[in-house]
Amino acid sequence: MKVAVLIDGAFLRKKYRAAYREDISPEKTEKFVKKALSFLGIPSAEYRAYFYDCRPCDAKTSLPVSNRAYLFERTQQFRDGNALLDGIAALDFFAVREGQLLFSGWSLKKNFYTQTEHTDASFSPNLSQKGVDMKIGLDVAWISYEKTFDRIVMVTADSDFIPAIKVARRGGVFVYLLTLNHGVLNSLCKNADVTRKNPIRDIMDIA
Repeated sequence: MKVAVLIDGAFLRKKYRAAYREDISPEKTEKFVKKALSFLGIPSAEYRAYFYDCRPCDAKTSLPVSNRAYLFERTQQFRDGNALLDGIAALDFFAVREGQLLFSGWSLKKNFYTQTEHTDASFSPNLSQKGVDMKIGLDVAWISYEKTFDRIVMVTADSDFIPAIKVARRGGVFVYLLTLNHGVLNSLCKNADVTRKNPIRDIMDIA
């Protein structure tokens, strides 16, 4: 049985941090995949995991109040983000699919709305992913047409993947969905063969 595990990287990182109050590591990512397969009752002998995420933003801009030059590549978040993707790419049976993280200005943080005077720290960058969802959808379609895998495990809560899931099932591929206790549309769950809504701890902490 050949299994493809398709992971929405930003989604998994968010859920892991909310549950464990720390950033996920390459080793914990590998552990999650193996635990998820066990949780679903799928033998893990023949799997390949695809991690879809963006490299950290490397834009050059200026701070919103002081107007001092600001380079994202000098931040710890930039270094940590690259280290995570490099580490995951180096794991056995893993591949990283990269989109692009774009910067589009600064937004005032909510807890500063009532203040009249602001500093650079009052603002956060507007960052948006591009290309990640498209790559996930294309890979699901490719798997269904080429029959490279018998089963797909999708780790996401994004209903935009419903058309891709339908294509996979029409092609005879069995689709599992792990939503990690995130709120999802019923239509997303209905279009997968098997849906499990358990929190990430239910998966990571199984024996």
